[in-house]
Amino acid sequence: MTSSKLSKGELSRSRLLTAAASEFAEKGFHRTRVSDIVSAAGLTQASFYQYFDSKEGLYQQLTSTFVARLQELADSGQKVTALTTGNVFGQVRENLLSLFRFFQEQPDLTRIVLYQAEEGEALYRKLASMVAVNLRQNQAAGHVRTDLSVEVAAEAMIAVVDRLTSRYLLTGEKTAEQLADAAVSFLAFGILQSNE
Repeated sequence: MTSSKLSKGELSRSRLLTAAASEFAEKGFHRTRVSDIVSAAGLTQASFYQYFDSKEGLYQQLTSTFVARLQELADSGQKVTALTTGNVFGQVRENLLSLFRFFQEQPDLTRIVLYQAEEGEALYRKLASMVAVNLRQNQAAGHVRTDLSVEVAAEAMIAVVDRLTSRYLLTGEKTAEQLADAAVSFLAFGILQSNE
């Protein structure tokens, strides 16, 4: 929705959310003050409290929306299960591309949730568990090697996406498309030269 279609209240609220994401990403939650957020948004403290009860409430709203979407994207491996073998690579690439684009579109929230949040390890474990369930389903469908430990593979996949995001995507060195191509190639073919 464009800013011209937002009401004044919605625009102010949106400015506060954007400013808060930027401030939290730069300074961390504990060092960011409400006064920092309203100053960055060009608003007053009174306007802040019209929309949010506290800094904690605003933070929770920012991160919970982001995490819900991230979990949805992490669960996209289920889209692969019903496909024929010829369509698997394209769907895996599309899944990865959607994930990298999501991070690229929200770099501040990506930094906050993936690299600063105290709940980070619990989130990584939950995501890995979701990916493992999908890998197991895809093993049964014949898309994933049956000798593969889905738990280890899920952790490795999360680690690959995490590192590519922090090293290349958030620095602007590579695009979401480039990283999706590289990741799907790595996941599908590994690093060793085949002797066949």
